[in-house]
Amino acid sequence: MRSALLSGLAAFAVLAAISIAPATAQQTGGISVTRGGNNTNVAKGTLSEADQSATTLGGTTTGRGRVITNGGNNRNAAVAPGSFAGQDTTTVGGAATGRGRVLTNGGNNNNLARGFGSAATQTTATVGGVASGRGRSVTNGGQNSNRATGAFSSADQQVVTLGGTAARRSTNTVSGGQNRNAAGGVGSSASQQIFTGGQ
Repeated sequence: MRSALLSGLAAFAVLAAISIAPATAQQTGGISVTRGGNNTNVAKGTLSEADQSATTLGGTTTGRGRVITNGGNNRNAAVAPGSFAGQDTTTVGGAATGRGRVLTNGGNNNNLARGFGSAATQTTATVGGVASGRGRSVTNGGQNSNRATGAFSSADQQVVTLGGTAARRSTNTVSGGQNRNAAGGVGSSASQQIFTGGQ
């Protein structure tokens, strides 16, 4: 399912995170906290299908840097008969050096297919920023909701949030927005693509 849902932007986000993260091991005094998220996957309807894929990668820290990575509170459900709900969430922590602080949240993502024969797909990727010195980089992947409530409706949502860079005593905050995508009418279709990048 990951190959079907992971968009090109999400793949770019993961590659960007790998390229900006320093290839150094965590040193004594550094703090790195990684949470895999509070994921829920439900398929209730007859012949319904709910697919969920969640990946959380912790960041790197050197010196007294602090990195906190949250995989998000992702929920995935296919309630109606013959419905399909697919959710793919990727969260990558940032990099902190010195006394830098990096906070990364994978978003509070919700994915639902409630209409008969409906389909709802959601792909979210959140990549933390870089903080050095006493800088602070905060990245929020948004509170994304994706719904297909009408019969034979289709709702697709893709959200990518890239964190920025903060040096010395500066603060860089990047928010992916409170995005909602819904297809409520019979045979309706809703598509949403959002890209937010910090500097």
